[in-house]
Amino acid sequence: MKRKIKILIIDDESIIIKSCLRILRNDNYDIDTVYSGDEGLKLTARKDYDIVITDIKMPGVSGMDVLASLRKNKPEVTVIIFTGFATVENAREALKMGAFDYIPKPFTKEELKSVVENAVKLREKQTDAGMLDLMAIVSHEIKSPVSIVHTTAETLYKGYFGKLDTEQQKTIEKILRNCQYLEDIIRNYIDLSKMDIDSIETFSHKIDLVDDVIQPVLDIPENKDNLKKMILTADFIDKPLVYGDPNLLKIVASNLVNNAIKYGTPETPITIRVNESKNDYIVSISNHGVGISKADIEKRLFGKFSRLKQKGTEGVKGSGLGLYICKKIVERHRGRIWVESEPGKITTFYFSIPK
Repeated sequence: MKRKIKILIIDDESIIIKSCLRILRNDNYDIDTVYSGDEGLKLTARKDYDIVITDIKMPGVSGMDVLASLRKNKPEVTVIIFTGFATVENAREALKMGAFDYIPKPFTKEELKSVVENAVKLREKQTDAGMLDLMAIVSHEIKSPVSIVHTTAETLYKGYFGKLDTEQQKTIEKILRNCQYLEDIIRNYIDLSKMDIDSIETFSHKIDLVDDVIQPVLDIPENKDNLKKMILTADFIDKPLVYGDPNLLKIVASNLVNNAIKYGTPETPITIRVNESKNDYIVSISNHGVGISKADIEKRLFGKFSRLKQKGTEGVKGSGLGLYICKKIVERHRGRIWVESEPGKITTFYFSIPK
């Protein structure tokens, strides 16, 4: 269940308090009310709030005093100001001091709900960004030791230190699967942390979709010389030029090729093509494997933290973020991503980028 947003409303007019409670009561908010700035500050000292909505003009401790105190002592609290027409200048000053927004008196239901909803969205976005920053730092720290373990296990598995018996092979395979899982999480969290793509409206650089994006991914040793001995075959047209960010698009190509290996049948081919339509270039990655059901494609496949559980993929782990990241990047490039799959046979992922 989603945590309720804790709101404190401070106003010396009972009609304002009652109006706010009537408008906000059916939303996911836990609301307290007080009738003075002094009472409000005493309550915020004892209890944690997400949002404080306060009138500017009150006897004794004013809304500006409340704002100044919260900015100093509880800067994580989002402060919204009520203001009458005569105090608009004070509202502007409050914004300079760090208030999120102000609500004019008298206000409509839509005005109050809109400002509060925007404040909640901003808090959620800041929380997500802070968490991603933390995950990125942790991911960077564990990336090197996990790579060392993976490389060492792979060396043992290939028999460079002597032939392994059946049980030893199974043990090393388990280590390799878990290393791949950890590396998948690390890569995806690092990708998310540097993916500030929601603020990107256009891409000004023209790039070669093959030379700058696809081929570098195919040349990665873990892909080219994968342990499943799946051969990567390429079929490209010459110089497909698009506007985009090559680093972000490499994240897409890398995730799709990595998945094709992870969920593919050993010693079968993986085919990577770049085709041309009237308005787009279309990249496709095909593999032979367990496939994906129609229900999963329609409802779950590109969801955040969505993990599919299918027969034949037991022991294969992932973060559930890879395809979500791919979708966000492709859509920001004004393209689309989709999949065609026949369970137990061939699965093909496609993504398009406008010319």
